Amino acid sequence: MTLNAESTKPYIDELQELYTDATYSAMTYFEAAKSAELWGKVLVFVPALVSSLSGLLVALGQPGKWGAASAVAGAVAATAAFLGADRKAPSYKDSARQFTVLRHRAKMESKLSFDQPSTDALNSVVRGLRAEYESIVSKSEPTPNRAFAKAQRRIDSGATSYTDE
Repeated sequence: MTLNAESTKPYIDELQELYTDATYSAMTYFEAAKSAELWGKVLVFVPALVSSLSGLLVALGQPGKWGAASAVAGAVAATAAFLGADRKAPSYKDSARQFTVLRHRAKMESKLSFDQPSTDALNSVVRGLRAEYESIVSKSEPTPNRAFAKAQRRIDSGATSYTDE
């Protein structure tokens, strides 16, 4: 049986929706990863800098209270480094990459939908991709809302568009 536009439309619509969902998810996770990397570095670097400057002040003869500031800032930097202040960034990047792969597969399957032998085969492909999307969502750490807002702005500005879209 040859597939036609009418019989494939619901499946192509679902693949397009999946493509959009994966696009927003991927971009959100990439934005969250960038933010987590930055904050991870800031949470270690700034207290370490304060600690070293305070220690230097004490060494140069300033009041001893700078020594206390040095100790506290050093403890904060050490704690942040020990706990892995940037531990979420790799997790976010992994999710973003998985969503990106799924996004490209949804686009490809949409373009190749007429090559499927039947609507049952196309249905199986669409349901499999949707199940994969749901699996990635269930395993991914939640992102801050600001990451989605930033991703939405980037997508709206054309950051994920191809020239043939």
